[in-house]
Amino acid sequence: MILCGLVSLSFAQEEKQTSEQPVSKDVAAIRLAHNLARYGYTNYSASALIEAARILSEVSSQPLEAEHLDKSEEPEEGAKMSKEEFTPSNLLADAKKFADGDATLLELAAQVGKNAIEYSTRGRVGGPGKTVSKVAARGTDSYTIKFWRGELAEIYLSGDGDTDLDLYVYDESGNLIDWDDDYTDDCYVSWVPRWTGSYVVKVVNRGRVYNRYVLVTN
Repeated sequence: MILCGLVSLSFAQEEKQTSEQPVSKDVAAIRLAHNLARYGYTNYSASALIEAARILSEVSSQPLEAEHLDKSEEPEEGAKMSKEEFTPSNLLADAKKFADGDATLLELAAQVGKNAIEYSTRGRVGGPGKTVSKVAARGTDSYTIKFWRGELAEIYLSGDGDTDLDLYVYDESGNLIDWDDDYTDDCYVSWVPRWTGSYVVKVVNRGRVYNRYVLVTN
C-alpha cells in the first residue's frame, strides 16, 4: 500500500511536465526510491529503506559530466544538521538500525547489500548521469549539459527536504525551455531538443539555509 501510494504521489506532483512526455523508467525509479527513503526516515521504517536501496542499486546511472558554470557561495555547515545522501549503502546501514534486531529484515538488507552496485563504481561514457552538490541559502547553481536532438531529455532534482528548490532549463540562446517551480525541493523537467547542443540548467534555492541535492539526467 505504501509503495502504490508513493508511486501515485510521485507522478501526480509533476503533471505539468509529464503531460506531454512520459517519464523514463530509470528516472521514475529514482524518484520512487527517494520518496520511499523519505518515508522510511520519517517513520523509522527499515523495509522502506531496504526497498529504496534495492531500487537505486538497479538503476543505471553514472557520475554526471556537466560543466558547473556558476556556484553559489559555499554553504555554512553549521547552519543545520547534515544529511546523508540516498545511496544503497547509506540506506541499508540505517535500515539495519531501524530493524531493531528483526532477523527477517536484517537478512533482506544483507541480500540487497550483496546485489547493490554503488553509483561511484560506474564509469560514465554518456547517457544517464548523476551529481551531488549543495546550493547556498538564496543561491543558484548553474550547469551546462549536452543533450541529443530528437531524444527525450529529462532532469530530476531531489533536495534534502529543508528548503524549496526550483529547476530551470535554458537553451544556448537563453530561452527558457522548461521549469519546475513548485513549493518543494523535488523537481522534474522533460523536453525533446530540436537540435543537439548544450543547455543551461539552474538550481535555485528559495530557502534560508543551504540544500544538499541530487541532480539526475536520463
